[in-house]
Amino acid sequence: MAKPDRGGRFPLLLYRRLIARYRTPTFLLAVLQLGLWYPVSAGWLDWPRPPDDAWLLAGGAVSLAVYLIVLVTPSLAYVQARPDHLRIQTPLYRLKVSYRRIHNTRPVDFARTFPPSSLRGGERKLLAPFFGKTALGLDLHALPLSRLALRLYFSRFLFAPDQPGLILLVNDWMGLSRQISTIGEQWRASAQTRGRGTGVGAILEDEE
Repeated sequence: MAKPDRGGRFPLLLYRRLIARYRTPTFLLAVLQLGLWYPVSAGWLDWPRPPDDAWLLAGGAVSLAVYLIVLVTPSLAYVQARPDHLRIQTPLYRLKVSYRRIHNTRPVDFARTFPPSSLRGGERKLLAPFFGKTALGLDLHALPLSRLALRLYFSRFLFAPDQPGLILLVNDWMGLSRQISTIGEQWRASAQTRGRGTGVGAILEDEE
């Protein structure tokens, strides 16, 4: 049987907003530090005195590097239906979810799942643009790793609060749902064919 197709990349909106919050502060910090270092190094200002002015240069360079990283990393936050697993990619970690774990996809009202009244002030401000949006709920038989371990790398708003599952906040939840269903079915059909070809004792390895 032909290898299942690969789906498109759907940006994870929550992570893109999380990352975008650091753009302005890191840019302003780089401008402030480098803007102060230059007149000192040129002799126009006598504070801070050399060699202490080197700290301004180092700090400005680090801030500028972080700013450039922040510009690039949003493209590293996405979800994609791969031929043999669902990929949840963030700048820090990549999670593979086997199609065998997925038993249902459904639309989820983001504000009802995470009521604004239950959130802290900073969390409400972060999530405010998403209240009223529909996310894709991914119901799982079990999480690939323990919830505690996954929380080291992922926001708590990625996880369903009441059952094993994920809350995928993307621009086109229906398109993502269709691709998960289509590619997942192709994978299952391919897995059944492989299983018949290797006999009754065939073992299908999990992707995680």
